[in-house]
Amino acid sequence: MTEEKGQAVRLEIDSELANTTLIAMAVRGLCAMTTLSPVEVNRVELCVVEIVNNAIEHAYGNEKGHKVEVGVSLLKNSLMLTISDWGKPMDQGKLSNRDFSVDPDDPAAWLCSGRGLPIVQSLMDNVEYQTDGDKNSFIMSKQIRS
Repeated sequence: MTEEKGQAVRLEIDSELANTTLIAMAVRGLCAMTTLSPVEVNRVELCVVEIVNNAIEHAYGNEKGHKVEVGVSLLKNSLMLTISDWGKPMDQGKLSNRDFSVDPDDPAAWLCSGRGLPIVQSLMDNVEYQTDGDKNSFIMSKQIRS
């Protein structure tokens, strides 16, 4: 992704699933500052919740007391979200496995376990996963109309 100046905020929660709602509401509010449609805002919120839940469930094994950080950057033409944890890293191969299709217009298809990453990949414009030392970051972006 290219470096671009914009507005940014960093949020942090403890690794409890109940705290995911706080992140979802904050991201929803930030998305309201953009030209994203209500449907697109719902989709971005869904993606953030999915990745934060993955960090809590898979990186930390549902153990409380660990940090999950969410960075939101409002850039000129895109919204960039970075969800970071310091737990067990995700298998890098999971993102490259695109052999799973999900209809983004069928919310019933979103409810099945194991579909989180394919859903995120189908709803966001770009997704990346990076590990730097003990920090794991899932980075995703969505284009916005200027």
